[in-house]
This record gives sequence, structure tokens and C-alpha cells, in this order.
Amino acid sequence: MVANTGTGAPAPTRPRHPHRRQHHRQHHGQHRRRLAGVTLAVAAVALASTACASRETSRGVADGDLAIGVGVPLSGPYARAGRETVNAVKIAVDEINQAGGIDGRKLKVIEGDDQGEPQTGQSVAQKLCDDDSVVAVIGHYNSGVTIPASDIYRRCGLAQVSPLSSNPEVTTRGLENIFRIGARDDYMGPALATYLAAQTDLTKIGTIDDQSSYGVGLVDQFTGKAEAAGLDIVKSAAIKAGDKDFRAVLGSFPDETQVIYFGGYPADAALLAQQAREVGLDVLLAGGDGLYDPDLLKGGDAVEGTLLTASAGNPTADAQAFLDAYRASYGQPSGYGLLEYNAARLVLQALGDVDDLSREAVVDAISAVSYQPVEGGAPIEFDDQGDNENAQVHIFTVKDGSFDEVAVLNPDDFR
Repeated sequence: MVANTGTGAPAPTRPRHPHRRQHHRQHHGQHRRRLAGVTLAVAAVALASTACASRETSRGVADGDLAIGVGVPLSGPYARAGRETVNAVKIAVDEINQAGGIDGRKLKVIEGDDQGEPQTGQSVAQKLCDDDSVVAVIGHYNSGVTIPASDIYRRCGLAQVSPLSSNPEVTTRGLENIFRIGARDDYMGPALATYLAAQTDLTKIGTIDDQSSYGVGLVDQFTGKAEAAGLDIVKSAAIKAGDKDFRAVLGSFPDETQVIYFGGYPADAALLAQQAREVGLDVLLAGGDGLYDPDLLKGGDAVEGTLLTASAGNPTADAQAFLDAYRASYGQPSGYGLLEYNAARLVLQALGDVDDLSREAVVDAISAVSYQPVEGGAPIEFDDQGDNENAQVHIFTVKDGSFDEVAVLNPDDFR
């Protein structure tokens, strides 16, 4: 059933990792430090019994200022999204510093431009690993960058918190040091298929992916659920991300096609919608969280009605302080700015609970954290793979040039 509620999702059933669950139990009833001026919601981290087979090194943290690394694309086609992540993290860090830091130690943000490229992302990861002031990393943006970078962070024991990378392989490779805030592709794709089948009479579906890890995985997840729900996949095709002329591909879809589900990013999606009209294809565009971006709206009338999924809903009144702070310094954030801000606050909350600061202790603290998002709703808590147990999928449509939230799906709605 599709529910228009903001309540927390039931935890998906997954095998539990005894190590992390032990930490959950050990947290309760122990002494907890607090970051001045910041309300924290979890108990202290137990530092004993933390040897983990998947972690190769455990390192301390240098004296002096602490650093949060942010590995994201700051140049290239995804630069807007990456810059927004940096801005949101800086706001959270500034708040902590204004409140006295962590045990009197100030924090700084170290930016790393991965350009949305896997090899560059690995270079960024190695630089952050080699900097002993870095206690945790927020990033990366593209799943195809996050996955190889996570192997670098694992080797140096750094905690990596990805707000948005949604390919399931981000968290299914048994790495203790990686965590994800948003919903996975195997939530996003099935959720949109469920919505189409239950809430519309659109049954003739075409799919296009951009050949990226994100796009291929998302379309695969959508297709499996769509076929199970009785939708008809009339054709599947691929494009090359960044190309400017998709008319030959679009012209190959049969006239009966009613929806094109796209696994890719917003600039390409906007072009697809515009060029579909040019080849006489009357279709509704649909896609995943990659389309929840202001760049999609540049498609104008052609993207009106587009259906898409996202890991974040409309901000509530409780998020006003963040929105005001962001607008004052950087302009209007996208719908993901708040989620990235929450990711940073979650890391800072965990840091405040570590008694003996080391990278290993930070990983353990994040694994056991229970963080209350500033906008309310269910807390962010991680399962044994590092996924947010309470992640929801928000369904949006484009209406009058803006994103309009139409539904919220919990995992039990589509799994």
C-alpha cells in the first residue's frame, strides 16, 4: 500500500552482525560526552572487542584540529551536487565549532574533488587516508566512485558515510567502515514500479540506462519489480552519459510506449524528455533519485509530470534553521541539502561519543549511532551492512516547474 506518511519504515529483514549488535547493547547505560550546544541522543561507544576481520589497519588521530573529509565531484557534470554536499557539511561543522568543538578541539573540512571519476576518487581517498587529522569522510556522490574509494578507506580504517550513493554494492561487500544514509537502488527501482502499477494505468514501459554502475543497477531493480507487478517492458536501451543527441535511441522505441524509465542523471534526463517530443514519442519520463536535482527542471515543459524517487522528502518546519543558514551563505539548496547536513551531524554526534579518539573507534561509534534527523521522523540507525534501517522512498512528480511530493513508501510496501 502506498502511504502518504512521514513515519519510520519497519526495519528490513537482514542477517544481523553480532559485532555491531554487541555495540548497540554496550552503548546503553554508559557515560556519554556531549558536544556543547548540540543535543545528542546516544550513549557512549564501547571501545573493547573491536577487532574486525575486514579492517586492515587501526590508526590514531593527530593532535590539533580534527578534519572531516568530503570526497565529491567539485568539477564536471556533477559539480553542483558535490558543492552542495560540501556546503551542508560546512554548516554543521561551523555550528559545532561555534559551540566549542569536540572536547575543545576545533574541526575543519577538507574537500576532495573526485570529478565523478573512479580513479580520481581513489586518489582523493588516498590523500584523505594519509592525512592523520581526518577522522571520517562524507562521500562520495556517484556509486561508481564510492565503491572503489571505499576499498581505500577500508585499508586505512577511515569511516565513510555516503549520503546518496545508492548501488547496493556500496554496502554489500562486507566492509565495516562504510555507511549509507539514503535508500538503495533495490528500494528506489521497485518503489517506482510499485507506484506505477498501483497508482496509474500506465503499463507499456521502456527503459534506458546510461551504462554507469548507478544507472544499470537502478534499471535492473526497476525491471524486476515491474515485470512481477504485471507491467510490460516493451524495449530496453542504453545511452552514453553526456552525449547530446539521443534521438536515434528514442526513435527505436515502439509507439505504444507510455513511460520511459531512465537510470541516469538529470542533465541527460532533461535532454531525453525534450528529444522524445522531437521524435514524436509521447511518453512520461520516470527515474530514480539521480533526477531529484534542479538540473532536471531545466528541461522545462518536457519534464512536467516526470515521476521520480528520492531519499529525502520535503523539509519540515523543524528544518528551517538549516534552510535559513544555507540560503544566507550559498543560496537555495536542493532537496538533498538537508540529508547531507544530517549526514554531517550524525558523524559529529558519533565523534562526541568517542572517549579515545582513533579511526577504529569512530567506525564503531557510527555503527552504533542513533541519530535523530533535524526535520523529525524515524532515527537513522545502521544495520549490519551499514544501511539506514529506517530509509524511506519518497515519490515526486514535476509540477509547475517544481518537485511535488506525492507519496512515501516504506520497504514493506514494495519488497
